[in-house]
Amino acid sequence: MTPALLGNLGVSLTLAFSLLGLGLSLLAYLQGDGRFLKGAKSLVLPAFLAASAAFLALEWALLTHDFSLAYVARNHSTKDPLWVTLVTPWAALEGSILLWGLLQTLYTLLASRKLLDPWRASLVLAVLFGIQVFFFGVMATIASPFETLPDPPPDGVGPNPLLQNHWMMAVHPVLMYLGFVGLSVPYAYAVAAMVTRRYQTWVEETRWWTLIAWGFLTAGKVAGMWWSYEVLGWGGYWAWDPVENASFIPWLLATAFLHTAFVQQTRGAFKTWNFAFVTLAFAATVLGTFLTRSGVIQSVHAFAEGPVGPAFLGFFLLATGLGLGLLSRVSREVRDTALFHPLSREGALLLGAFFFAGWALVVVLGTFYPLLVEAFTGAKVSVGAPFFNQVSAPLGAGILLLMGVGPLLPWRRAREEVLRNLLVLLLALALGTLLGLSRGYALGASFALGLFLYNAAAIYLLAREGVLARVRAGLSPWGFLANRRRVGSLVVHFAVALMGLGIAFSQTYRLESEKTLYRGEAWEAGGVRITFQGVRALDEGRRFAVEALLETDRFGEVRPRLHFYPQMNSPLPAPKVVYTPGNDYYFLLMDFDREKGEWASLRLIVTPLVFWMWVAGGLMALGTLYILWPAARAEEAKGVSPA
Repeated sequence: MTPALLGNLGVSLTLAFSLLGLGLSLLAYLQGDGRFLKGAKSLVLPAFLAASAAFLALEWALLTHDFSLAYVARNHSTKDPLWVTLVTPWAALEGSILLWGLLQTLYTLLASRKLLDPWRASLVLAVLFGIQVFFFGVMATIASPFETLPDPPPDGVGPNPLLQNHWMMAVHPVLMYLGFVGLSVPYAYAVAAMVTRRYQTWVEETRWWTLIAWGFLTAGKVAGMWWSYEVLGWGGYWAWDPVENASFIPWLLATAFLHTAFVQQTRGAFKTWNFAFVTLAFAATVLGTFLTRSGVIQSVHAFAEGPVGPAFLGFFLLATGLGLGLLSRVSREVRDTALFHPLSREGALLLGAFFFAGWALVVVLGTFYPLLVEAFTGAKVSVGAPFFNQVSAPLGAGILLLMGVGPLLPWRRAREEVLRNLLVLLLALALGTLLGLSRGYALGASFALGLFLYNAAAIYLLAREGVLARVRAGLSPWGFLANRRRVGSLVVHFAVALMGLGIAFSQTYRLESEKTLYRGEAWEAGGVRITFQGVRALDEGRRFAVEALLETDRFGEVRPRLHFYPQMNSPLPAPKVVYTPGNDYYFLLMDFDREKGEWASLRLIVTPLVFWMWVAGGLMALGTLYILWPAARAEEAKGVSPA
């Protein structure tokens, strides 16, 4: 048995099990025969095991340096450290599709353990098996990770240096794929609900799946921002790169669904919007994969152009057409008949969802506009960060405003007693903005500070309301923490407000200085005194490194680097970042004296409040985990109000 044989066998078996499971699931629905459904369920575990065998075969080939596999020869080298070897399966096109397929079989396995009525269960499995058929069909035909070479080379070239320059390579892609693939489960439930015309219970059953996927997407996006910040050497964390945009779109749509799903779960409204948001969120993950792997865009994140672009585009159109086509068929049945007041909680939640969906639409248009112009006119145009920033700033501010006031509004219609809370929020907003202006901050940064205090005040009022309600009922105030969904939501909302504050200040007050220093020369910039002590060369096997030895008066010695990889013509910067609660200090080696090491060109970037953005990302993950803790579901089963 060789890795190639085991891998191809695993892919073929998973495809066969998925095709058979798809057929049995459809027969179970069409015939109403539980035996077919039982047979389909029995294939879920074998498909997962076969996919696992294929993935382990690729790891086996990498660990044993089996360069007879084309994937290993193109993306691995004997000089790679162990951790790079272990994460190389998702370093390029074919391996990343294999990881996606493996995770899809895992989600199918987990979803199949949830008991549903036979008709919906058969359709959910049919959709999930169908998705597996697509991915493993792609691997079995046009993008096999186990293609062999007739004349294997003695060594490979190694993965893309950007992917082996930081340990985050082991984290960020996996988190993103867990989020992408996780959205397939609510999509499958939505399709089943529209086919069987059972429109209410699906949203209660899948809101948790969406929250799990949303949590992974959030963690993946923050990890990707951090990776970009520390690896690309430009001192930023978000550039509105097309691939960044492609993964941001499903996050926005999933966030919209989480808010409208809460209204349907609580009030029975917004069924149409929930079906639409779930369909578009899942379809957006496929669209993002098409952009990443088709070669139609240029991006530091994109894989090289490959043959899978048309296949993913076709799958995107199929997934979108299926969901929206079914929604069109049942639109009259799911239309909201009861009116609600705009100044109510459901009104605020729907408006917030529109903000998220509108933001997603803007990102889609900005990303695809250059492609459409070039396709129809041949002209090359670009839509860069200034456009996205201009449009995103008011959308983000609107979301933060709604995030504070929405949970304080009652259902159906605003009552007079909420006016006091609204006045408190407006006072916090005004005081924060005026405080910023009095300290000389720009209007945008001052308003961001006001929005942060505004949301902090809203969270305080909501927590106070929950505690006082328990005290009036003669219960322990600490029991408020047991309402995990409410407390977790408050933590997430606080983290979003903190993230907004960090983004506003880091974008507004980023300072950049550059200077060439000779050995022993000192430089004062950004409140730091830097003395250049020389350069040091290091041979690390897989790469050659040069680091500048800098002595600072505040942080001791710092050593920014340049990494030279055999497969790159120019060096890859490896900045040294010193994190502090107030400012980040980003030291970058730009160039150096290659003969005697007597001089070096350095760049120092000082950016405020970036540290708190990573704190906010951690808080979002913790808040989501707190909501998902099993006790939260037990509370809901007992009828405890989630908000």
